[in-house]
Amino acid sequence: MINGLELYKTKWNIQTANDIKPGLEAVTSALAELNNPHRSGKFVHIAGTNGKGSTAALLGAILREHGWTVGHFYSPAIVDVHDQIQLDGQAIPEAELHSIMERLAALETALTDFELLTVAAFVFFKQQAPDIAIIEAGMGGLLDSTNVINPEVAIIPTIAMEHTNFLGDTMEEIARHKAGIIKKWKPVIVGDVPEEAWNVIEQTANRLHSDLIRPKQPVKVEMKLKGPHQLHNARLAWEAAKELLLLDFDEQKAEQALSEATIPNRFEEVVPNVFFDGAHNPASTEALVETIRQQLPDKKIHIVMGLLKDKDYISILRKLETVGDRFTFLEFDNERAMPAEKLFEENQCKIKTIQNGYDILPVLNENEATIVTGSLYLLTDIRKRNWSYFKKG
Repeated sequence: MINGLELYKTKWNIQTANDIKPGLEAVTSALAELNNPHRSGKFVHIAGTNGKGSTAALLGAILREHGWTVGHFYSPAIVDVHDQIQLDGQAIPEAELHSIMERLAALETALTDFELLTVAAFVFFKQQAPDIAIIEAGMGGLLDSTNVINPEVAIIPTIAMEHTNFLGDTMEEIARHKAGIIKKWKPVIVGDVPEEAWNVIEQTANRLHSDLIRPKQPVKVEMKLKGPHQLHNARLAWEAAKELLLLDFDEQKAEQALSEATIPNRFEEVVPNVFFDGAHNPASTEALVETIRQQLPDKKIHIVMGLLKDKDYISILRKLETVGDRFTFLEFDNERAMPAEKLFEENQCKIKTIQNGYDILPVLNENEATIVTGSLYLLTDIRKRNWSYFKKG
């Protein structure tokens, strides 16, 4: 479910499927009907388990600091469909999206919701002609609807077990999907990935004559973004910017951009002692736990969470239980949401409760920090409902 998309589909009588259908046939056909807008302009393509959105945002910040105009296609939304398509950090205006959707209503090719939004993004970037558009894959890479571009640089921040019903149940199979974004003669920048995944990526890069870049050291910049994983994401963005800017790359400008960057839902302190973090799988939860220990060593930790049904909830709970002093499990409005009761029953913390909806607010306590986590869709829902307590929603 893409928040806010239904309004446009209803207005322009666009029929789509809300399910997931990996493959490029439909999106390629639809783009051909529109004279292939994705073949204009320059792109960066990012696929991976975690770190995609942060790396994309950090790279965009560096490039804007150098004077470039930058488009972004994110997944999922922060609030609604508009912030998934951005130009220089600003969400696509409603009038602009209406104009694009009016064109897409005439398409003969049937699309899923995500394919529709992908096509809309390419039309928008064709119209706006940014210096670069940074595209985040929705799921996997090889068969993801975004994988119709020939990017200047590909980035794979991390790889872990995920979406096994679509991507395969081995690390090698999942890595093969992620490596699908690598294109002939174009460099690929790879973060910390397991050896099995690295071997697949290396083989793919060699076959395609793609320069394989693996940053070793984190950047030495004081960042507003917290957690060692963000320093790692920053290094990937730094290397990608060097590949794009070449002799125009300015270290001082890059450091300035990284030091000032902020990203919603990445250990974001929305009000004092209340943090939003989109950790939704064991790997990103491990990064969150490490950040909590590093940033909040003297506080009690209240975990407020909801998860989707296809997540490894046992591993996620076990990791969060190492730092959580009490838990609140949310029933949230998503057809894929896991029942809060199931999380409650499995949780081993002595202090825990179930909350139906968002009417119970965290108690202000300077000795306790509240971490709202488990699903980016949950955080999106909270912001969409404009939960007044979270003033930045």
